[in-house]
Amino acid sequence: MDHHNAETSLPGSRIPQAWQNRDKPAAANAKHKRILDVCDRVPDLETLVQAATSSDGLMNDEVRRKAWPVLLGYTPPTGTDRVAWQNLPLHKDEHQVRLDVDRSFIYYPKGESDAQLDRRRSELSAVITQVLRTYPMLSYFQGFHDIVQVFLLVLGVDDAAAAVSHLSLLRIRDFMLPSLSPSLAHLRLLPSILQAADAELCKHLSETQPFFALGAVLTLYAHEIQEYGDIARLFDFLLAHGAVVSVYFFAVIILSRREELFEIPADEPEMLHSILSKLPKPLNLEAMVAQTMTLYIGFPPERLPFRSWAKISPFSVLKTTRGDFRQQSLSEGIELFEQQVATSATPTSKKTSNFTPPVHTPFPSPLLCPTTNHSHPPPLSDFNDPSHPSSKFPPSSQPISSSSALQSKRYLWTLSFYAQFFDVDTSAVLHRCFSALIPRRPFLDVLDGNPDLYGPFWIATTVVFILFLTGTISQYLASHHDKAFVYNFKLLSGAAGLVYGYTAFVPVALWAALKWFGSSGATLGERDSGISLTECWALYGYANVIWIPVALISWSPIAVLNYVFVAVGFAVSAGFLTRNLWPVVSVTEAKVSRVLVIGVVGLHAGLAIAIKFLFFAAGPAAKEIKGDAPPADGTGESMVRALMGM
Repeated sequence: MDHHNAETSLPGSRIPQAWQNRDKPAAANAKHKRILDVCDRVPDLETLVQAATSSDGLMNDEVRRKAWPVLLGYTPPTGTDRVAWQNLPLHKDEHQVRLDVDRSFIYYPKGESDAQLDRRRSELSAVITQVLRTYPMLSYFQGFHDIVQVFLLVLGVDDAAAAVSHLSLLRIRDFMLPSLSPSLAHLRLLPSILQAADAELCKHLSETQPFFALGAVLTLYAHEIQEYGDIARLFDFLLAHGAVVSVYFFAVIILSRREELFEIPADEPEMLHSILSKLPKPLNLEAMVAQTMTLYIGFPPERLPFRSWAKISPFSVLKTTRGDFRQQSLSEGIELFEQQVATSATPTSKKTSNFTPPVHTPFPSPLLCPTTNHSHPPPLSDFNDPSHPSSKFPPSSQPISSSSALQSKRYLWTLSFYAQFFDVDTSAVLHRCFSALIPRRPFLDVLDGNPDLYGPFWIATTVVFILFLTGTISQYLASHHDKAFVYNFKLLSGAAGLVYGYTAFVPVALWAALKWFGSSGATLGERDSGISLTECWALYGYANVIWIPVALISWSPIAVLNYVFVAVGFAVSAGFLTRNLWPVVSVTEAKVSRVLVIGVVGLHAGLAIAIKFLFFAAGPAAKEIKGDAPPADGTGESMVRALMGM
């Protein structure tokens, strides 16, 4: 150990002892002892989370060395468990790692000699290289070294690699993918959080793109906070909670600057970006941690407006760190990584020199109406320098106006274009069917940003055949049995035309109306707000599931029962549609939204009436062997049959 500096270090620590032995009152000493006792016994995760969230967090690095592995969900490796990584193949980003490491340890530790700092940089390079060689699928990004240096200072060179491996695969995996899209998904939650907490401020920032938060969120604030004690304390808090809490923390920073932001006109996004891209100083860390938890509990991700949470990939760390995520293993992290790569945008190289800044959808207005995209965003900070070989921005000169611009290209004449709408398993379809019959939360949230056409197609097909079967039974029971019964196959074609036509074309008309009146910024499969065409098809398709049990029990010759059964089917499905469409429709003008809802209910009533009179009329409808079919039993049935060509 180098004793050049007067400050000595604790055994096994790389942090000067003077930083860790601050005078602590009795309550702090009791907290310190309690946390160590918890870590030494069977770790009590709830106690650690509470301690990391409470004032002063985990207090010092002696506690952190024991608590951080528990919060990250792993057991520190012993000497026999350590991996010999030096002989592993080189990682493609090692050259960039060396360049970034040379710029590390700028703000802390303080007062060290050049020789000490060189040794720290050598250790930092070793930790990063070990992680990248061990998990070569990870893509290094500028600022990753800022995160790792904090772990190195807290845990030491021997134990940092295990912690960083778990962090990389299970907590910041979105940032280490080859694609830009998962990283941007974190930023897209900011407008929704602000809208929930302060709609006026969200509106004021509606012309400002949330790129200002990228540097802080991407590095867990390690690139922005210059005091070691502050960043270590903030890491206590962030490691104790899911990945989404980091975004809530930045929202609190924005909310804390409310007065300052309102002094700048909303039509000066460059100035707003400049202010928001730098953290306020001094940073009242303890107050902001407490406010973050208040905001997070008051407006959890599932309840955020703009349906922003439903748009997040189920494989994103934003969702996989919700719940009991500390049980996840590194192998599960690798599987999630591969699933994200398979389902995210076309991999975007982070090595680019010729760069045109991307355009990202600005903060949505309170009415969810997409604002006009700017030709260029405000200037990015040095951290986001796109000329940097590990910049997170794409080399494309095409503007990114929505997530659809990041999708891999699929053409109409390729199977992959249609396969994306059938990417769902049986359990998911059954869950969605159950949610349509017994709704417990908005169905668009059940779809979770992955609407499918597999379920709607087979539901419609099942309804068609059951309607034909039970309609035939109903006609048989109502026919004269002194003559042979003839199957009316027009029922089959009529059922197919009615159900397939309604399910296919009514959603298109509704989606077009929503798009026309400003409620949807949709494309074929993605949208910035509102509802996509695929979601419209899925919504109407799963609404048909109620007609399966209705058709199975509506063949009775008792007309009153048939009316009751069909009325129940109409009430359930119409209620399902209006309940899920209203949040989207209501953002249009009041008169337009009323007309659209009346149109949805009216067309659905027409479907129910057609089903009743075409298939369950409970009157003589079957053709006889000779002659024409008997007259219909009512004017309504005659009109419906005439319209359907039956």
